[in-house]
Amino acid sequence: MPSARSAPKTAARFRVVCEGIPPDRFEGCEGRHDIHVALQTKDGHVAGTPAGPDALAWTTEVAVKAGPDGAPDFAGTAVHGKQGERFFYLSWSSERYGHREMFRRIKVHLRDVTSAQIRRVETTDGVLEARVHAVAKDGGPACASVPLLGGGWTVKPV
Repeated sequence: MPSARSAPKTAARFRVVCEGIPPDRFEGCEGRHDIHVALQTKDGHVAGTPAGPDALAWTTEVAVKAGPDGAPDFAGTAVHGKQGERFFYLSWSSERYGHREMFRRIKVHLRDVTSAQIRRVETTDGVLEARVHAVAKDGGPACASVPLLGGGWTVKPV
């Protein structure tokens, strides 16, 4: 039986949709303007593409292999965290005092993605999608670990 280290890797497409982005401004962000959200990668930040009137989406390829416990483990330029706790970051930045700065991040966890979902993506040429809400309880951009909307990660046709 192959070890987790020698387990074959596959690739899967993942899409994160951030919805409910206000059209002009957030509440509770005094002194900040020109607020943007981007997918944080090891190489920088990637702008989203429109996914509706108040939503942006990011699609990225992720390498998948079986972890030591048999659950999927993920790697890629957009994947952060240690084994068993992988996630994507959506980073908020704004203009403030004459320069752009990051000020909040959404953590989109991968822990609930199942092996069955990975197999479905491979066999249907689909994408694993998660949706998150853009606004936090304080009226500003959502941050930290946020709940996934619509039942979590789902396999969608491309």
